[in-house]
Amino acid sequence: MAIAAREPLGVVAGALAPGDLVPRDANLAVVEAEGAKVVAAYRFEARERERRAAAGMPPLTRPDALNLLMALPLGEPVPSGSLNGRERRALKCLPKGAVVRRDGLITRLATQPVHVDMVFVPGRSWESAMERAERFTPFTARSVLIDGALRRKNEAVMRADFYGIGLLHVQGDAVEVVVPPSPFVRKRHTVAGWKFLEDVHRQLP
Repeated sequence: MAIAAREPLGVVAGALAPGDLVPRDANLAVVEAEGAKVVAAYRFEARERERRAAAGMPPLTRPDALNLLMALPLGEPVPSGSLNGRERRALKCLPKGAVVRRDGLITRLATQPVHVDMVFVPGRSWESAMERAERFTPFTARSVLIDGALRRKNEAVMRADFYGIGLLHVQGDAVEVVVPPSPFVRKRHTVAGWKFLEDVHRQLP
């Protein structure tokens, strides 16, 4: 039976004991990101989530808006006159609650609303699943969840180990961790990385 038919969220949740591969307090949800349907292990940034809810702030989806926010220090007033033309145009597109504008000063309030500890990419073929998993390399740790025969296992293990992708094999109601995922090390903060988190966050309950 294909993993899509067995509901990947249930497979991951049932197979992993608390603290296995992801933090004990992580939640799981099926989301669509980077053109793939995956199971995300996530933790809310509670203070930012509550602040956004109180302000009625919608998700940040525009790259130009995120680029502006990344250029502003969090919680520190900046003179609006210091913004260039592109930044002033982006400022007009910011949703309410993202910044405070007062007395010619702009103070950034918005920050990232969620932390994604790992994505689990389901598939019948490890080749195609790893190809999709590699899309998440700049953003989080990755594992593929293979349902069915693990063909050319040695090759799959070598590739997973080389790219730091976890290789999980569904066997009945259990999941074997063939190759554990490498820890994610963030090299730099980017607009694409923040947008990824916003895309995930807007799909969460």
